[in-house]
Amino acid sequence: MSCNSMKTHLVPVCTIPAEISPQALPLGAASIVAAINKSFTEKPLAPAASVEARLVSIPPEFHLSQEEQAQAIAAQLLELQPAALCFSLFVWNRTVLARVAAIIQEKVPEIPLIAGGPEVTAGAADNDPFHYLVSGEGDEAVPNLLRQLLQKDASVANGSNADCHPPRKIFSPRTNQEKLPSPYLTGVLKPAEYQNGALWELARGCPFKCAYCYESKGEKTVAYFPLERIRQELDFFAKEKVRQIFVLDPTYNAKKERAVEILKLIRQKAPNTFFHFECRAELLNPELVAAFSRISCSLQIGLQSARPEVLKLVARSINRKEFAGKIALLNNAGIIFGFDLIYGLPGDNLAGFKESIDYAISLYPNSLEIFRLSVLPGTALFDQKQELGLVAPSTPPYLVESTPQFSAKDLDKAEALARATNYFYSRGRAVSWFHSLLKPLRCSPSVFFTRFVDFLAAENINIPAIQDDCSHKEVEQVQLKFIQSQYSSPKLKSLLPAATDLIKLNGAFSRAYADGERTTLNLTFHPDDLLSPYSQDLAFFCQHAQKTKLHIVVQPGKKGVEWRQVKKG
Repeated sequence: MSCNSMKTHLVPVCTIPAEISPQALPLGAASIVAAINKSFTEKPLAPAASVEARLVSIPPEFHLSQEEQAQAIAAQLLELQPAALCFSLFVWNRTVLARVAAIIQEKVPEIPLIAGGPEVTAGAADNDPFHYLVSGEGDEAVPNLLRQLLQKDASVANGSNADCHPPRKIFSPRTNQEKLPSPYLTGVLKPAEYQNGALWELARGCPFKCAYCYESKGEKTVAYFPLERIRQELDFFAKEKVRQIFVLDPTYNAKKERAVEILKLIRQKAPNTFFHFECRAELLNPELVAAFSRISCSLQIGLQSARPEVLKLVARSINRKEFAGKIALLNNAGIIFGFDLIYGLPGDNLAGFKESIDYAISLYPNSLEIFRLSVLPGTALFDQKQELGLVAPSTPPYLVESTPQFSAKDLDKAEALARATNYFYSRGRAVSWFHSLLKPLRCSPSVFFTRFVDFLAAENINIPAIQDDCSHKEVEQVQLKFIQSQYSSPKLKSLLPAATDLIKLNGAFSRAYADGERTTLNLTFHPDDLLSPYSQDLAFFCQHAQKTKLHIVVQPGKKGVEWRQVKKG
């Protein structure tokens, strides 16, 4: 029989990422596509029939209503005349994709609808209008299910086929990482389509049992992808000139020897790519920190709370002195790092959350990622919700509404504080000068950011939500206006020129380094003085540094960021 007469069963694998960025690249859906195509290439459905999976990643449309999005997606999928449809469900897309499935079921009820992803594994999609739910890793289960559904009839088969009755919910065990095809090496994912960035999966699973995480009820083991695949993917990333990679391994440094070996491979094969890792601070050591320091990277560390009694309730722990010592290794090596914090944890309150902010900022992180607790189905915390008095909805995104210690009103205050901290400190790239400007104000970081919340309200400034675009220059203008208000007293007013110079000069350097921007500045003090250790004490600095009006340009140079004096006008 000729190839032209062969029937191809098209199976779209549909998802909606949280945003358009490398960090939100649809890796899970792409992995299923690669697995389906590999399975049916190695073992065709029939001599006259083939199966082709296709990734359908649909950008979020924030300007559309949920119903408008669902109708548009359903129409797009039906135009493909699919033999079956797969959906990758997450907290942010489950509601819309469930509506898509309902629309398709109404219009073409014979198309099998298969759902997988974290929302299915957690049991949260049981009542949604899908024919089949694949819980766990679907790389083998989904191709096997499709084979059952499609093998009888070379056209379309559905779940009601008399000769084929797969169970509605399929529990899939962990798959053998050695057998899984790479979505990059198979061409399913092209980093150039995702802002020249990538998500890179090195392992699945986690050895820890954090109660708020899906892994708290998982297999509690780690399955590592083979080093040969890792080498090949690194060669691919280097060839494609991938700019940045977010490493998917919830505890990258859980196995230190392997972590160091991969860092050596990165240094050898992809020295021009920036990597983002998730690490546990307590597992850092000098050898690992030295290996991190030899590549371009940042580390994200899950602090969550600085209060041991709070962490104990979610199966975590902290020794604040030891934690600070580990973080000092990163600071001494000049490694970029950030912390995750969660507000609304059981046993915590608004005062405790502020204490955690103060502790975190005291360790000089480059950024803070602060989240309200999500009581996710499928986690140990979800099972203890009633016992712990956690009030949270049963629908996405499952954000906690109150706890016995954290009232709804205080959670709203914490949310405002979290957004202000993220905006001023993290987006504002403030780490290099924040403590210098905080010291004369004689207040804690949480008090400073609380004042910033009040300032924003008084000035009617609406800072953008996390997903919205916001330039550093825009943030800097708000920072300067707020600092001017905080340094308005006669005692502090003399320090204001140095304070604003620090913000503007460091901001220009960060934009030149991170964004390739060129900035012109008028300064009251010499850049070399502002960038010296003496500027860490503003009062001392202003007493001893010589004022010298300068007009300078800060820009990327051949040997890094450089500045030069220019004539004004």
